[in-house]
Amino acid sequence: MKKVFLMLVVLSLLAVALPACAKKPPAPKGDVVLTVKGNIKVTNVGDEYQFDLDMVKKEGKDLKTNDPWLETEFTYTGLPLSRLVEMVKPGDGASTLKVAAADGYTVEVKIADCKGTDILLAYAADGKDLSGDMGGPLKLVFADSLSDTYPPESWAWMVVEVTVE
Repeated sequence: MKKVFLMLVVLSLLAVALPACAKKPPAPKGDVVLTVKGNIKVTNVGDEYQFDLDMVKKEGKDLKTNDPWLETEFTYTGLPLSRLVEMVKPGDGASTLKVAAADGYTVEVKIADCKGTDILLAYAADGKDLSGDMGGPLKLVFADSLSDTYPPESWAWMVVEVTVE
């Protein structure tokens, strides 16, 4: 009887302790190119989720779309916002991603619109890393099907931060 009781106590303690010991996602090893902050449940550095370019590339998916500013069709490769949302796990009540560029320009994207690969933080176009004059290292791009919801002004260059609100 004592062994059963002791076993139950140990199992109860493990049930409480294991979630507290959950492993944090790895911190970036290279230069930080993107910081996600705000109402998020998962972080990797302090109260933020930071990405270096290798971390973004690990999640790369393709999106063929017309760039309204360059008036050319590209196959962009990047981190889908749907995957970013999965990774940072927005907190209760979060509904918007406020995407900010290095120059302070911001765009709001509804979390509900982040499905599949329709919205990317692109790091490459047609297989080539985005240079600064192409909006790199990260550029917010949208599928053609979202052009009514997210017009050309929604595209953002040199993205450095996402705030979950």
